[in-house]
Amino acid sequence: MKTIYIRELKYYSKSEILKILEDDEKSFNTLIKNDIINKEDDSFLFKFVGVIIIDNIVINCYPKYIPNEDNIKNDFKQVINVVKKYNNLYEEVEYQNESLEDISFNLLSMMIFFLEDYFEHGIYNNIQNILEINGNGEIDWNRTINYTDPIIKDNKPYYAELYTKYKIDDLFDYFRLLHEYIITECSKRLECADLLELFDLTPVELSDKEQNDFGELDVILENLEKELHVEFNSHKQKLLKSMHAFLKEKNSFSNENYLTVYGTTTYHVIWEDICKRVFRDKLDKPLREITDSNSNTKLINIIKKPVWYLNEGEFKVDTFRPDLITFWNDYFIIFDAKYYKLKITQKLEKQPGLSDVSKQYLYQLAYRDFIDENNFKGVKNAFLMPTYDGEVENKGYVEIKILHDLGLENIQVIMLPAGEMNRLYLENKKMRIEDLNL
Repeated sequence: MKTIYIRELKYYSKSEILKILEDDEKSFNTLIKNDIINKEDDSFLFKFVGVIIIDNIVINCYPKYIPNEDNIKNDFKQVINVVKKYNNLYEEVEYQNESLEDISFNLLSMMIFFLEDYFEHGIYNNIQNILEINGNGEIDWNRTINYTDPIIKDNKPYYAELYTKYKIDDLFDYFRLLHEYIITECSKRLECADLLELFDLTPVELSDKEQNDFGELDVILENLEKELHVEFNSHKQKLLKSMHAFLKEKNSFSNENYLTVYGTTTYHVIWEDICKRVFRDKLDKPLREITDSNSNTKLINIIKKPVWYLNEGEFKVDTFRPDLITFWNDYFIIFDAKYYKLKITQKLEKQPGLSDVSKQYLYQLAYRDFIDENNFKGVKNAFLMPTYDGEVENKGYVEIKILHDLGLENIQVIMLPAGEMNRLYLENKKMRIEDLNL
């Protein structure tokens, strides 16, 4: 397979993208149709971060803050680990509550799941309970007492025959062998796409079988459905449903213009989550945990909802929500994670808009009473933007004078090294607020 790297939101001409796709117009239209490529004027851009496989081409889309491909393999691998962690935190599918028809299928995600699950939990097994008389296993006293006549001597029972039990793992179980075949198949496909190392996986070869060794596809799927009806372990149910989905759909991988992806079209949401965790967001904390109050009200709920007073009655609607709020050194800190790549030439471009700046002032206004009641020393307000450079930089601030004249803090612009932020996020570590030079 051919592997290339593409920067997220970089402008390309149609001819440049077609060259990447080996002049396959159908693949180009497939990416357009699935919103992987967006059109802006006469240019096109990839609105995606992650891995795309279309036909025999692997496209690795890296975030827009990475300026070049000098260290792209390591940079991109870190980004994939961040995406993986975010997915594990928020998008885990509850297979045990879903029918076979409702399970969403993405071949690449499912192949990664099978290998990661194997390294964590091993092979699907069916344990057989073996019962013997006078065997070498553990004595089954309940069965021995209930089904064996003892010999009584000195008022004590003695049993000439003891029921014993032990368990064996059936190495030739149909579903175990099927699971081994699927894991091996996934490993081969990911290795062919040069993706094993990217996802921190190693090759696995457990089986030399082919799919038809297990019967026709309809028979295999029927066997999996029957096993599901008698298996109640939640993890084994998840495996059976995943095997069913994989076998049902995997042949589509060889279809012309087949598309499978691992990643996100909303990396800005992941950047927000990175900032929330690295800077100890308190928005969803009850007040009793962060102040002297006994209230269970969450900090986010202090912001009042707009009320529409209409002839038909009063209607409360959703209000604005800061990205994250934290406390430091008796200061009330308001941060907004902005996934922007500022461009500064003769003028400023690619900056947050007027509404973003206005809202940031209004967050402070919404919390003014809370700030006063809890005797905070002051307020710090800032945009947090990713940069590839290795150090934190306080780049300045943005001011709306009529709002600043109301006693509201201007919004500082903090550039954060994304690689370091990613590392802290992956290792569940924090960054010191004092390092931001607020």
